[in-house]
Amino acid sequence: MLTPRLVVITYFSGRKGGTGKSTIASNQAIALSMALKTNVVLIDFGIDSTQTSSRLLGINPDRPGALDYVVGSTRDVNQVIVRSNVVPSVFVVPPGSLKSWDLWGSSMSVNQAFNALRNLIITASRITNAQVVIIDLPASIDDVVVVPSLINSNIINLVMDYANYADIVLAELDNSIVRPLSVQLKLNPIVNVVLNKWLPGLDAVESKARAFAHNGEVFVLPTSPIVQYLTSTLKPFILYEPRGSLERFVKEFNKMVNELIKQVKVLLGF
Repeated sequence: MLTPRLVVITYFSGRKGGTGKSTIASNQAIALSMALKTNVVLIDFGIDSTQTSSRLLGINPDRPGALDYVVGSTRDVNQVIVRSNVVPSVFVVPPGSLKSWDLWGSSMSVNQAFNALRNLIITASRITNAQVVIIDLPASIDDVVVVPSLINSNIINLVMDYANYADIVLAELDNSIVRPLSVQLKLNPIVNVVLNKWLPGLDAVESKARAFAHNGEVFVLPTSPIVQYLTSTLKPFILYEPRGSLERFVKEFNKMVNELIKQVKVLLGF
């Protein structure tokens, strides 16, 4: 079976929730599908949360999904993938019916989870003819969802609050997750840092964060009440005319999208 040529982009914030990771991931799925003129698959691992990515893309998450497939509750990828009701070029794999407590006592190894997730990624890409697969991870660190997803990734976007403690969280993730991927597993993913919800007066945060962007970039996205409002009403901001604080946000967001496009094209050999 031939493996399709694809790029896996994962959005991760460690154990820190509320960084805007899912808002960014779902809107970038739309932006990348439009810019690259390709279908995009978004795998939403937002278990135990609001399933923001799925809902922003118009998908009711109350259906079999990613975690069901990884643990073997369902073995048919067609049962867990659905076309977005918002943008037809984006396909979604919602979190599924299982929760994190269903994994307590699980005997599944990292290798087993990796292989199951890899099969989901490849099969979903083939079914949808997608060249980009985006994974939106939960605010946790575990061996069934998070670690296998990061091992499968070509690009890792670390999404942090623009705050004085950002470099502390980044250092923890760098030491416990990112560097072991390189040293122990000999993997070399592109690692970007996304500093979200920028406010004036904290300019030193960006310079500290650059130490943790490996082969990648640091992106700074400003605070936008309009983005927060649209997300709370389950509307992707990328589909709205940029005005006011949304205009400032979209300007920086598009810079990030353009850089991601360059990274994706290099990885695809374009």
